[in-house]
Amino acid sequence: MINQTLLDFLCEETSWEDLGNEKLLHELPEFGESVGNAINTGTLLAFTIELSGLLEKMDLYKASLLSTLIGFACEKEQDTSAGRGIIALFARSCKKVYELFARPEDEEEELPDSRQEMFEQNPDQARAYEGFNILCVSTMAFLTRDAALRSYLAEFAIENEITYLSEETDDSPYLRSIHYVNQMLAMCSDYPLLVLHPQKKTGFLATANDVSNCFHLLFLLEEQIYQTLGAAYGMQEFQASESLTRLAHGEYPQDCWDQSYTTHFIEYNYGTAFEKTFSNQMVNYLIWGEMPPAAIPQLDGRAVIVLFENGPSRSFSAQFLAVPHEALHPYVTIERELTEAEYLDWMQKIQKRIAD
Repeated sequence: MINQTLLDFLCEETSWEDLGNEKLLHELPEFGESVGNAINTGTLLAFTIELSGLLEKMDLYKASLLSTLIGFACEKEQDTSAGRGIIALFARSCKKVYELFARPEDEEEELPDSRQEMFEQNPDQARAYEGFNILCVSTMAFLTRDAALRSYLAEFAIENEITYLSEETDDSPYLRSIHYVNQMLAMCSDYPLLVLHPQKKTGFLATANDVSNCFHLLFLLEEQIYQTLGAAYGMQEFQASESLTRLAHGEYPQDCWDQSYTTHFIEYNYGTAFEKTFSNQMVNYLIWGEMPPAAIPQLDGRAVIVLFENGPSRSFSAQFLAVPHEALHPYVTIERELTEAEYLDWMQKIQKRIAD
């Protein structure tokens, strides 16, 4: 059970004078005592799960500060059981911060100049804003480790708010980490792929994980083709530096940022499955690198990628391969090659889909 004095304090509304005080929780002796006891008795995870379930009752600023402890327990125990409360808190705060910035067009008023003025205009918007960057960091601890929590976040339907705060607002220390949450909206998890090479009348099943753009996916896909099927697919080498490869798998080498990768294949969606030679019209079926994997047209639950060996080469910069959090594990794995019968069956399905 949570200490009642501590819970009362967490639910008590924060005054404008206390906003910005990131040590505010530590000023209550019961907070330090409760945390210390949980650590010493090995019950930190259970303690934070209980706290997470009470976040909706708490003051927005104090709840945001508290999310640091809950995120710490998640990382320490590699357990996301406290995640739903954090995601719900993030959604609530995100809406408040969005309201602060996205004023109606007929209101030319800028953000208040002072914390006090912002608080006087709307206390909860001010509380959410002051704790928002802290909360975004804690939210990432859960989103990067649990695909189910990514789906839960989607249920709140705040994609527009997240994108706006990430891409349409001026720089602010309180919005610094919303960019990482924005990337998570497009992140795939155990995403099933069907990869076909009609020029060789073959293909395979694969899975992509923890990538948010198709350039990253195609890089990892070509790496796997080279390592697993290279000779059979006419891929004699994988022309990526060691630094780029390390970057694509989650490291941050310093000597890669001015590098680029040129794809071996041109990758299309299933609209080109029956093309024999390159034509300019095929550009309409390109898998655009900037788009998320979920945008690739699917067939029977698998995103379909068609490999083509002739056509204009395309390159992309290292920035598309950067992984936004150390807990993510980007990869593409080849499950198995298709049998001849399976390949023909998939081609028939595609032909029917195109005809429809």
